[in-house]
Amino acid sequence: MVANEKDEASSLNTQWKNSLTFKFTIVQFVVAVLIIASSIWLIFSTEKKHHMDTQLSLSQNYGLAVIEQLQQVTSKIETLANTIGIVGETYRGEDEVVKELIPSLLDIGERHQLIAGGGIWPEPGMFGKQKTRNSFFWARDKHDEFQYLDNYNSADDPGYHQAFWYLPAKYFQDGHTHWSKSYVDPYTKEVMITASVPMRADHNFIGVATVDIALSGLDKRFNFSDQNPLSKGYILALDSYNNLLADPFDDADAGQSAVLGQPLSQLVQRYPQLAPIAKRIASMDQAFSQQIMASPAYRPEQLEKILAQTPRAERERLTTLINASIKGSHGKAPIVTLELKSDPLFDEPVLVSILTMAQTQWKIILVTPLSSLASQANAIALKIGAFLLLAQLVALLILFIFQHKLFIRPIFQIVSALQSGNLGRLELEANRRQDEVGQLAKAFIARSNQLEIAYASLDASNLALEQQLAMQQLAQQELETKKELINSLLNASQNLICIKDPHGCYSLVNDKFCEVMGIERTRVIGMRDSDLYPTHIAEIINHHDHIILDSDQAQSFEQPMPTVQGERIYLITKYPIKDKDGNIIALGAMAVDISSLKTKQAELEQTIKLQSARNAELRQALDAKPQAAVKEGVDPKGLAQLKQIELAQQAILPQVLNQLLRQELQALEHIFILLRQMDAGDIDEAKLAKFTEALTSQIDIIRHGQSLISADITDIRATVADLFLQDLVAMLSPQLIAKEVEVQIDCPHHLTLPISPWHFLVLCHRLIGNSLQHAFPENQALNRPKRLVIGIRYHEGRLTLTLRDNGVGISQNRLEKLSHALANNSEGQGSLIRINHWLKAQFNGRLTLSSQSAQFTELVCELELDKV
Repeated sequence: MVANEKDEASSLNTQWKNSLTFKFTIVQFVVAVLIIASSIWLIFSTEKKHHMDTQLSLSQNYGLAVIEQLQQVTSKIETLANTIGIVGETYRGEDEVVKELIPSLLDIGERHQLIAGGGIWPEPGMFGKQKTRNSFFWARDKHDEFQYLDNYNSADDPGYHQAFWYLPAKYFQDGHTHWSKSYVDPYTKEVMITASVPMRADHNFIGVATVDIALSGLDKRFNFSDQNPLSKGYILALDSYNNLLADPFDDADAGQSAVLGQPLSQLVQRYPQLAPIAKRIASMDQAFSQQIMASPAYRPEQLEKILAQTPRAERERLTTLINASIKGSHGKAPIVTLELKSDPLFDEPVLVSILTMAQTQWKIILVTPLSSLASQANAIALKIGAFLLLAQLVALLILFIFQHKLFIRPIFQIVSALQSGNLGRLELEANRRQDEVGQLAKAFIARSNQLEIAYASLDASNLALEQQLAMQQLAQQELETKKELINSLLNASQNLICIKDPHGCYSLVNDKFCEVMGIERTRVIGMRDSDLYPTHIAEIINHHDHIILDSDQAQSFEQPMPTVQGERIYLITKYPIKDKDGNIIALGAMAVDISSLKTKQAELEQTIKLQSARNAELRQALDAKPQAAVKEGVDPKGLAQLKQIELAQQAILPQVLNQLLRQELQALEHIFILLRQMDAGDIDEAKLAKFTEALTSQIDIIRHGQSLISADITDIRATVADLFLQDLVAMLSPQLIAKEVEVQIDCPHHLTLPISPWHFLVLCHRLIGNSLQHAFPENQALNRPKRLVIGIRYHEGRLTLTLRDNGVGISQNRLEKLSHALANNSEGQGSLIRINHWLKAQFNGRLTLSSQSAQFTELVCELELDKV
């Protein structure tokens, strides 16, 4: 027995090489060596390079932040220049108002640190026919106050109309800004750069509005701040003609002339180390010019007038900048990076990053010494490496101790107990320690309990998922219902509705579109305009689509469309559809057939021509017999007035038609806005009700307007008064709603008057328009509901038309003058006097007026219809 125990003990002692303790120790040692070696290699190779790239990226991001700050400044300056231009366009010819407004605009907020001056520079004769030079220019004096300078208007001045900051603005679009090159103002001696904005009136160029930026104030914005991730470096800034906007060498250039506002080539002559920067900038400008001039809006021969006034070296650059402004921004320009072997300030290798501002084509040059990047990268790499190595060693040591205590030793004791056959001791030890081996049976029981709990949890989760799925299905059903509702609205609409993706392919059309075009929906979806329409119509539609995409606004167009009934004219309103981030994802359109309106307009124009011919015959007859008119007691002046009244009468119908069409376009634009909101998925009952109400109201207005302006309006000899007035009030409802006026009609039911609808329309339209204009002016509010009562009575051939309002009324003095003029049929100006002349001549009628200031006005019109 003793011999066997000795053999077993010897076996345990001689098999240590195969023990878990030895194997785990070897594995831990190998893993530790690999981790330490890989960490050292990563820190001193890849991580170091990555850190340098990160620091360079942070430095370039700082340059981008500087550009963003500059763009904010330039945007404010451009907004200020546009505001001054609007002042010039609005108050042209009002010099005192201009001189009062512009200084206050220039002296707002913190801009006094940057703005050196500004003003308005009119074209010859545009702000005064006798004035060739009529500039309004203000500059800041030594007391930081804006003073008006008239030097540019003197005869000794060569004239600002040929200035390099003036001429290019003629070729810029409205709202676009031309940034000049840096220069020294001949009168203020300030080094500045000018932002010029064109001014136009009735699409004619009338001058330029400018804001001048002092380079001394701009230079302060190009310093490395404490927020820069690098502690060393400087910034160079160039304008669009590569003149210096910032001079970081002003402290190092003691005794030398300042280079602020001078060309980069002058700085390169002083510091030849910067020559590679100038060469790279020249190649960037050349590439930008080739990109822009590949499809120019203006060719050099079209700009010959302005190029003749420009130095030869700047002509190509000026042509490129003008075309770039018209074509718009093409996104952010790429960052150009290069290394210099030496730098004038640091006398060591530097890294240069060149960034371009797309808005102004200014260049920001960020110069960072490589030693700063490398030293910081090495320092951070060493710190990180030391920390990682120490942490790994400590972690391995702790892992070894806990692994030996918690895993190796218990296993060794279990093996010993098993080998010794001391199962009782093993059970007691297992119960006492509650370790993995001793708790194996208990673990199975615990695992069973856990599985039951897990099953219960899974059941609860399944129930929750089923409820969530039911809610999702309900939401999906509601979404489908709303989609069906929208589709029903779209398909029930009598207008053509379609949606196209940004590539011009149709993604949605309503039933009316397919019905009118005579094309099945499956043949339309996914097709382009060129696949469906003739070439000339497809080109028109494509041109309109590009206008909407470029302007990012809804617009309306008239264009022909091929239908099953032939080519017809449609009024199409197109609008961009955007996602929640504001990106255009589709293009929507709604088309209304206006061919009938065009036909009716042509018929009405023909009717007007026939009426004009009749009036011309009447005038010839009257002119041929002036003596007979005198003998019969007819005043020749009265005949002349009658002619003027007839001419004014002919203009009423185009006015009514124009008013109806304008109201229809405004209503359609409102309907399109609602439709675009529904397309974006923002649908609720209130918006659907609002959309339906807008459609119903527009259809009602068109129906009533069609009744008023029918083709045979001048041939009908009788009018149903109450129905006619209801149509007229419905057509005028947008004006009445805008003025918040309630109209009440007091007329017997189906009262038929022996007067043509045309004469009744002229009479009622002019009287109602006169009451709305004079009783409820825009600049005077009433503290009571606005009301207009229209009353009609007809008895024994006499028609009495009464209009009573509760508006501002008429003063007693004015009332007496008007009443006297109306009673005596006197000559004079005013709508009521002209209407009175017409009534007297046409119907032997008259007007009477009564009023009380701030209370009411009552206008009574009496006509003898038996004499019509």
